[in-house]
Amino acid sequence: MNERLIEPLDFYEKVGREEHERLAEARFDELLSDSRVDVEKNRATVKKYNAEMAEADKVRSSIRKKRTLKVLCIIGIVIGALLAVAGIYLLTEGESSYAWFIPAGALLAGLLVLPIVLKLNPAIRAASELLDKHLARANELHAEALAEMAPLNELFDNTETFRLIEKTIPEFSFDNSFTMENYDLLLTKYDFLDMQSAQSSVTDTVSGRFAGNPFLICRSRSHEMGEKTYVGSIVISWQETYRDSNGKLRTRTRTQTLTATVTKPYPTYEDKSYLCYGSQAAPDLSFDRAPKHSERLDEKEIEKKVKRGERKLKKKTERAMRDGKNFQEMANTEFDVLFGADNRDHEVQFRLMYTPLAQKNTVELMTSTTGYGDDFHFNKRHRMNFISSEHSQSRSLNTSGANYVSHDVDEARRRFVGFNADYFKSLFFDFAPLFSIPAYLEEPCASLEPLESYDTNFTTYEHEAMANAVGWRAFAHEASSTEAILKTRLIAKSGDTDRVAVTAYTYVAEPRVDFVPRLGGDGRMHAVPVPWDEYIPLEWTREMLVSPAPVSEREIRRTAESYDGDNAYMHGMWARTI
Repeated sequence: MNERLIEPLDFYEKVGREEHERLAEARFDELLSDSRVDVEKNRATVKKYNAEMAEADKVRSSIRKKRTLKVLCIIGIVIGALLAVAGIYLLTEGESSYAWFIPAGALLAGLLVLPIVLKLNPAIRAASELLDKHLARANELHAEALAEMAPLNELFDNTETFRLIEKTIPEFSFDNSFTMENYDLLLTKYDFLDMQSAQSSVTDTVSGRFAGNPFLICRSRSHEMGEKTYVGSIVISWQETYRDSNGKLRTRTRTQTLTATVTKPYPTYEDKSYLCYGSQAAPDLSFDRAPKHSERLDEKEIEKKVKRGERKLKKKTERAMRDGKNFQEMANTEFDVLFGADNRDHEVQFRLMYTPLAQKNTVELMTSTTGYGDDFHFNKRHRMNFISSEHSQSRSLNTSGANYVSHDVDEARRRFVGFNADYFKSLFFDFAPLFSIPAYLEEPCASLEPLESYDTNFTTYEHEAMANAVGWRAFAHEASSTEAILKTRLIAKSGDTDRVAVTAYTYVAEPRVDFVPRLGGDGRMHAVPVPWDEYIPLEWTREMLVSPAPVSEREIRRTAESYDGDNAYMHGMWARTI
């Protein structure tokens, strides 16, 4: 057991955050040294590049001002011309008193033409030429800076993030991909529930073990049929008779805009992330809890919330005793109220799991603003634990070295340290609800001997992730109007290569029109046309080969131009359509 993690929030605040950033700085320095990049030369080049871009911005601002002035002059010319035309028209109508409009308008237009022709146009041309020179020089310097940084950029790898986390917390062990061994272990020893469905597709995974316990972080794109409201309108008119102020009958034309709406099925898509963690602690216990955002409350508000919750817990306990159920409120009602796992189904194991220390840790986690506070769902199903946090939904799992590539050595350092600090924080606080429980930090008491062979080289999770890495358009029907949910089926395993059928589920949008009756101000019913789209399901299948990548991500990025067509690298694997 990692004693430092016994109080996870304290560990992150006092040790983990700073140690991880120190390790990231040290790793960047190591890569920089190996690359032999001339730091001072690059800084000088970047300084020149920034200076050129600053000059370009100044010139661009000057051009905008001159063009704005030119537009104002053109508006003045138009006004002058209209004034002159109006004077000519009024003069022909016998209104000689307005004859002065003609020379005034002509003078105004003439005076404003001169600065455009003599000053503004030449100045704008000259400034545009100067801007082109600055941008051309900036592009040259940017290319020069990139060339200087190439040896370092080529060293960045997709494994850097995970190696840094392993150094900060050695109990972590990350795999390149979600292996069949880990999948088998989760299934046979940890009651793994496949969270995927026909309406979702895996887009990325991170997997490995913590203190020997297997975990999977999965990001998927899910689809459901929602609704969309469409609006249509028409303009109607009719003749209306009325009496004027003198009592005479007159007619006038009235108009009215009639609008109507229809609500129709509409496909929606959403990316979701969740953590699956296997632990043999409390193996018969299940419960659910949802975020309450206690970190947003002050002490008095928390106290009021706990008092209100105490009354509900007592009533629930009384009902359970009366109905022969086993719910029993905890002595620590602050934890019980704030955590809120009141559908737990095994009181003894819940208490063994949430010891006084675990309760303290969890309350601190939920009320602290150091991390993300109480933003997590925790769903336990026997030996499988699911954490889904709000903060992780906007986080990409992609740790590609492309995240750090830059023309500027100092910017590359900021990206490297910043990206890894953010990734570590997000991942740590996904695990923090589990770290808060001492029993979850212990080594497992059972393991699985890996089988000698499997029917497939890679899991369906990785097949789907690789298909999504290639891109859904490579598999979807050409008539598709929406993005796709990609599902895979193993066709055959041949050596280290899986032949996979990828089916893309999309929709084609067919235009339709509904006519909705509406009563107009003329007293008649009118049919208002409302255009809408009917989404008709499409299905298209194409095959793909998935195999171990022949080279590293560094090499892939370095020679990216030689890899044409529908293919992708990810997780140490290579996928290509056939």
